[in-house]
Parts: sequence; structure tokens; C-alpha cells
Amino acid sequence: MPEIDLLRPSLFRTLSFVALAALALIVVDGSLARTERTDTAMDAVRSFGEGQRLMQTGKYDAAADSFRSAIANARDNPQYPLALGQAQLAAGRLDAAENTLTDLLKADSMSGPSNLAMARVFAKEGRYGEAASYYHRAIYGQWSQDLAANQVMVRFELARLFAARNLKPDLLAELLPLEDQAPTNPETQHILARLYLTAGSPARAATIFHNLLRTRPDDAEALKGLGDADFARGSYASAQADYMATLRLQPDNNAAKEGLELSDRVLDLDPLRRGLPGADRFERSLRVLELVAAKIPQCTVAPPVGPTADLISAADAALKRHVPVSSQPEAVESNLELANKLWQAERSTCTAPVSLTDQPLQLVLTKSGQ
Repeated sequence: MPEIDLLRPSLFRTLSFVALAALALIVVDGSLARTERTDTAMDAVRSFGEGQRLMQTGKYDAAADSFRSAIANARDNPQYPLALGQAQLAAGRLDAAENTLTDLLKADSMSGPSNLAMARVFAKEGRYGEAASYYHRAIYGQWSQDLAANQVMVRFELARLFAARNLKPDLLAELLPLEDQAPTNPETQHILARLYLTAGSPARAATIFHNLLRTRPDDAEALKGLGDADFARGSYASAQADYMATLRLQPDNNAAKEGLELSDRVLDLDPLRRGLPGADRFERSLRVLELVAAKIPQCTVAPPVGPTADLISAADAALKRHVPVSSQPEAVESNLELANKLWQAERSTCTAPVSLTDQPLQLVLTKSGQ
């Protein structure tokens, strides 16, 4: 019994030492693990920063490698695969970018930046319908900051895509909300107005240009834009005045010079120009008819037959007919109607585009046919 009593304190001390040693090991292991995680996270941050630097210098493949390293060290950070997808897109590796972004969107389908990146991939691939769908997801998606500014930015980017594709109804649908959402600074308003012109809505463009000119009357770009809007609406006299005002501010503006020259030519030919005496209106209608009739032989080798031949005969008769002054207003209308029919016949058989020389004639006929 005494021996047992003597051993008990020693056994207790031994067990206590073992427990303390085990606890110390646990603490050390935890500290090492935390240190390792911290080091790994720092490695990820460094790799990500290096990737961003490489992106700025145009080294997209090398940037993608750095972003992969960041992902390997921090798989739960969605910023890193997004950056990888953007680098792959910039490098032209569209399949890889699509795969990267698809995985990212599976985890968070409402991410605004991820949907925007995917939209750009599809746009690059020429898959415009899918691109538009992802642009809209980006517009209505989640952004960590500057939601309104990002929505406007994405909608403008989609609008430019539609403009490049000449998809006027789709473009107009994006511009209508932008008119309320876009910043009111002149630069943005200029872009919006120009896009309205592309969308075939010159009246809305003219309103924006007028608003710009109220506070900036010497804005030559707005004056030129207003000229283009008035020209597109068939208000050639107003366009002429707009282009002249532009050239007073910018004498070397070649686009305004071209617009002014074309406006002058249309106004010199237009039988329906306001303020013309009746006799001048009649003479101009004959001139328009004569110009159109002269174009038919230029676009065909064989003599015209059928309805076209009948139209030419009618034009010849109209050009030779003596019309009393009292009947000239009705003759103006019939001459222009006949000229439009001849023009349509010529356009149906002639594959060559309308030349610059014939643009005023085309514009006058379009206006008279409305």
C-alpha cells in the first residue's frame, strides 16, 4: 500500500505533462494553420495584383496565369475567376472565357459584373441574341457599388452593339430609359443624341441638341448634330442654317461642309420648297422628271419594255406638253408622282447603289412621296 501511494503523485504529474504537451501541440498546429492560411491568402492577393498589372500592359495570357494562381490559393473569392474570364476574353480565348464564366454564374447567376463579362464574350463570338440577354441580366443584376452608374454604362454598351448592327427598334428600346437615367453632362447627352439619330429618331435627337444649345450656344458639335437631325427629318432649310452656324464656329469642319453642300443641292432642286413662286415650282418638277427619265437608259442595255416603257413615254409627253399657268399646280403633283414611279422602276432593275450625284434627287423624291 505505501508503494502505491508513492506512485500516485508521479503518475499524476506524468499525465498532466502529457496533457499540457498535447494542448501545446494543438495551439502550435492552430497557429501554424492560421499562418499558412494567411500566407496563402497573401499569395492570392499578390497573384491577383500581378494579374491586374499585366492586364494594363496588354499581357493577357500572362495575366490569366496569375489569376489562376490566385484562384488556386483562394478558391472562394469570386473576384479571381471573374478576372480570369476577363483576361481570357481579352486574349481572344473565347471558349475558355465562356467556360470560366459559366462556372462562375452557376454559383451566382445574379452577378452584374459576371453577366456583363459573359455578354461581351457572346458579342465577340457574334452570338448577338445571347449577348443581349446577358446584357439585360447585367443591367438588372447585383452590383456591389454604383448600381445606377453601372446600369447606365451597360445599357449604353448594349445600345452601341445594336447601333453597330443597325437594329433600330432594339436600339430605340434601350435609348428611351437611358434618356431618364443617363447623366446630364454634355458629353453623355451628345452620345445619346447621336444614338437617337442612328435609331431613326431625329426628332428626339433634335430635342437633346436644342437643350444643349440653350446653355451652350457655341457648342459646334451640337449645332452640327442639330443639322444632321433636321436633315434626317427633311427640314433642309433648317439643316442648311445649322451647318452654316457650325462653320462660323468651326470653318474647317468638313462634315458640316458636306452637309451644307448637300442641303444646298436639295434645296436648289426641291419643287416643294417653301416660298417658291408657282412657275418655279412647275419648272423644278419638270427638272426632277427629266433627271429620273435620263437614268433609265444608264442602268440597262436593252430598251425598256412593258410598264417601264409606258412610264418613259408618259414622261416624254409630260416634258413636251404645254401647260397653262392655271393648271401648273396640278401638273407639279402629277410630274412628281410620275417621277417617283420611274425612280422605283429604275431602282428595281439597277443594282448599283445611288451615287453621291443622285442623292439630292433621291431625297427630293422621298420627300415628295411622303
